[in-house]
Amino acid sequence: MKHQFIVLSLLFLIYATPTSAQPAASPAPPPSLPTPSPVSPPPDSPPPPAPPPVAQASILKILVKSGGFTVLVKLLRSTHVADQVDSQLADLNDGITFFAPVDAAFSALKAGTLNSLSDEQQVQLLQFHVVPTYLSMSQFQTVSNPLMTKAGGTGGKEFPLNVTSVGDRVSVFTGVNRASVTKTLYTDGKLAVYQVDKVLLPLSIFSAGSDFAQAPAPPRKKPVELAVSGSSEVGKVKTGDVVRLVIGIGVAGVVASLGL
Repeated sequence: MKHQFIVLSLLFLIYATPTSAQPAASPAPPPSLPTPSPVSPPPDSPPPPAPPPVAQASILKILVKSGGFTVLVKLLRSTHVADQVDSQLADLNDGITFFAPVDAAFSALKAGTLNSLSDEQQVQLLQFHVVPTYLSMSQFQTVSNPLMTKAGGTGGKEFPLNVTSVGDRVSVFTGVNRASVTKTLYTDGKLAVYQVDKVLLPLSIFSAGSDFAQAPAPPRKKPVELAVSGSSEVGKVKTGDVVRLVIGIGVAGVVASLGL
């Protein structure tokens, strides 16, 4: 009995002694996510596409849209000068200035003028309206004359083209005729298209004494011819001679009647 009491006492002491509080376990840190590495394009991937190019102006589209240039458009197409202008516009850094005659300007030419020109002369005529430099309206006031055109040099003998500007009025003189700029059809800093009221006639083709440079003179009237009788022969005299003859006959009749 004594031993049992001792065992029970020991068990009571073990279970009765308070246990020290254990600290609460801290929560485990969340697992770290892996940092994504930058994705590099495959070595054989093509470069990104370039932005689409800006559409280039076309001289024919400008003239057709403006209206009133039927003859000029037809000539530019038949001579392929329109293709030259568009090609030069893409290649030249200085731009282009184009003088565009209206249909009424071609109608004012002598009948048959364009058909009388050779293919080469028709090309030169159109190229004479093309200046391989962009000129704004304000630049006409300071430009140096004569202007270089696509038709030829500036020697002053074959293709002289001079521009004068007074305020907002611009005149173009070719050595054969003078035209006025009446309207700005198009300008974008590289191409300038100006409407003119006359076809620019180059001196090398339309010289001052040519039939195309001036209107034909009216035909001279033939003198009135009358037959005069009462003499040994029948002659033909002009109107002034007839008047003098009538006066002479009248005087002679008066003298005869007076018996002088």
